Amino acid sequence: MIKFLVFGDLHYDYATKGDQRIEEILARAKRENVDFMISLGDVTAPFEKYDHVIEKFDNCGIPIHYVLGNHDVKVKLEDTMAFLHLETPYSSFTQGNVKFILLNSNYEKQGEEEYSFPNRKGENVITPIIPSFEMDWLKKELEEDDKSYVIFSHHSLINEFRQRGIKNRKEVHALFSGKRVLLCMNGHDHGEAFKLWDQVPYYTLNSAFGPWIGVPNDDPVIKEKYAYLHGYVPYDRALSAVVTIDDESGSTAITVRIDGMEGDYEAVTPAEIGLAEPKWNGVSVEPKASSCVITFSDGVAQVTKP
Repeated sequence: MIKFLVFGDLHYDYATKGDQRIEEILARAKRENVDFMISLGDVTAPFEKYDHVIEKFDNCGIPIHYVLGNHDVKVKLEDTMAFLHLETPYSSFTQGNVKFILLNSNYEKQGEEEYSFPNRKGENVITPIIPSFEMDWLKKELEEDDKSYVIFSHHSLINEFRQRGIKNRKEVHALFSGKRVLLCMNGHDHGEAFKLWDQVPYYTLNSAFGPWIGVPNDDPVIKEKYAYLHGYVPYDRALSAVVTIDDESGSTAITVRIDGMEGDYEAVTPAEIGLAEPKWNGVSVEPKASSCVITFSDGVAQVTKP
């Protein structure tokens, strides 16, 4: 059995109650006795004054693995990697019968050239993407037929709303054909979603801070009244999910349990900002991380609510 905690989009440099949110994440990880933690990106701006944030996670006694988010790469990629103590911008590790793959989707393409963020401006820029050299690496990482796989990315591999999702997601998904991909998890959208696509479960994890929705109706009165929020609608707690994989050696059935959590809005609701329903950027911005159980038997996935 493998058990791990996942959180994303803490945005400590923006967040209300940033230190409290970190403590909530760490407290849950310790209470659940997880094997490791995964950050799905955008922990905090990669500047020296936020070194203490990374120190809290790195020194908590539980191993943590960082996926790079678009806000993490506001500076040169090598500077971000140094800030997060990473050797490579994408990576993998194996525990038991499961290989965990952490993608870096912070790339864009203009013509035939592929670039790492920070974003370039101009015409015909395709962003975000998994670049060709990382696609080649991913294909090789998926060659172990005796392994099951869990894939992490910052940007979504299922969200088709505007510029949110990874543009070459169909090519990424095609690499999963014939592989035991138990779960794909992403952040970035500051909301939640779930989709089962060709027997591959895709789970978008809600933000540990809250959604950014701006002022949807552009009402100047609302803009002035809630200017201090800078477009964010904070949740009252740091949302996270605990994932348990029961992959017994020799068994044909594999169970993946995702234990989410319920929260509330800290003070202001999306409706007060002018959002008619709690959905934004193609995802639900209700204050929760949904729970589910995914059972694989003979290559067929069945999803149930616990």
